Amino acid sequence: MIYKVEAQGGMLKDQVSATAGLDLLKNVAIDTHFIDRGRIVRMAQTVAQNPGCIGIGLEEDTAILVKDGREIEVIGSGLVTILNGMDISSTNIYEIEEGEPFTIYDLKMHLLGSGKTYTIPTFNADLDKKSK
Repeated sequence: MIYKVEAQGGMLKDQVSATAGLDLLKNVAIDTHFIDRGRIVRMAQTVAQNPGCIGIGLEEDTAILVKDGREIEVIGSGLVTILNGMDISSTNIYEIEEGEPFTIYDLKMHLLGSGKTYTIPTFNADLDKKSK
């Protein structure tokens, strides 16, 4: 759960503070008012620091219905943004100093409208797939 963001929307290292939320979904960070309030960069920083975590951004009048703990369906009139960091090829988030802008390569983003579905990947399943 993102609980504190400093100025500039999280584009500098350590401007975003996250902690365990209600633990309703494992390894998922959810943020609301996502597109309207420009929250993609703060979610990108959260995912870069936790690449086994999936970031889900909910826009106004939009929600997800979760089935079987991993299957989501979008409901409502807006978009759901999903950031998946499991295939990040490079980031400098651990090498730069606090207050510097960070870099991420190969962060996956999905934009889903009403009725669309997405299966939340698991970090271990992704690692197993890569090792074969």
